Amino acid sequence: MADPDSGDLLLVASEDSAAFLRLLVKWRGPVYAVFERTREASAATEAAAQVFERLYRTASRYSPDVPFSAWLFRLVARRLEEDSPADPPAIPAAKLRESAAARTALLRGAVASLPSTERSAFLLTRAASLTVPASAAALETSEHDVKKSLVRAMDHLFSACQPLLAAPPAGSAAVPEGTAP
Repeated sequence: MADPDSGDLLLVASEDSAAFLRLLVKWRGPVYAVFERTREASAATEAAAQVFERLYRTASRYSPDVPFSAWLFRLVARRLEEDSPADPPAIPAAKLRESAAARTALLRGAVASLPSTERSAFLLTRAASLTVPASAAALETSEHDVKKSLVRAMDHLFSACQPLLAAPPAGSAAVPEGTAP
């Protein structure tokens, strides 16, 4: 059975605005979710808009033998690769205990600080919920390389998120060492 999104992208190549609108409505949430993990709402919206602008401009190069989602998330990955890794924010432990916004900023900063290959693999598999094979197709690499990037990303994120483990949110009971939560 043919993928209706592939058909719509072929129609976009012939400047069918209704087809573009269908794709935008269906896919803007998943694309936004990827960018929202590394930046504030307005910047995530801007990055997602850039992806859809590229989708519109490159639709004529689309080949129907490539799944639409691989084509779209390849554009997402390319946009992610344009961002240099950011320095994770230094947030005082007291602020992390008191503020959900501070904890969110630390998590976003940790993801944004990943090298681009690791950031793309992590966000495509975790935020976009793509499988490893689908992520490999979108990243134009092997499944093995995606898995290696995921392991490195998780190691990096574990280290970057240590301040969250050391400073539980206010009002939560700290679990004594050696006990299971």
